[in-house]
Amino acid sequence: MNWKLIFLLSLFSIGMGFASVFGLTQQYEWLMWLVIGTVCAWIFAKRVTDDYFLHGFYLGILDGIFNSVIQSLFFSTYLANNPRMVEGLRDMPEAVPPAVIILIMGPIIGALSGVVFGLLTVIASKIVKKRPPDSIPA
Repeated sequence: MNWKLIFLLSLFSIGMGFASVFGLTQQYEWLMWLVIGTVCAWIFAKRVTDDYFLHGFYLGILDGIFNSVIQSLFFSTYLANNPRMVEGLRDMPEAVPPAVIILIMGPIIGALSGVVFGLLTVIASKIVKKRPPDSIPA
């Protein structure tokens, strides 16, 4: 498992987290995640040699966690810039603070995204030519 690459690619989720906090993603967030997932799948397919699905899956979970943490940390700004989320959170139980709901949902949505990312990575691994292993100088 290439954890370094997984963590490096999860930096996309920090950018997406801030983009969503400032309302830049709106109804196109799913499309942005699909593009990110496809790019990451392509990179995984070129750089790793096994466990393709798990690389994408773990990336999705990390993306969900990082994204939800950023949204929760900047919760008031997030709500101010995402009116549809305000409506969605109205239907949630009042006993649980909305920022906590976002924190709980992050890994769950991340796992679902991870399944998609994992499948994209498996597909990309069938298409992409492998990068030759780094040569070791003598």
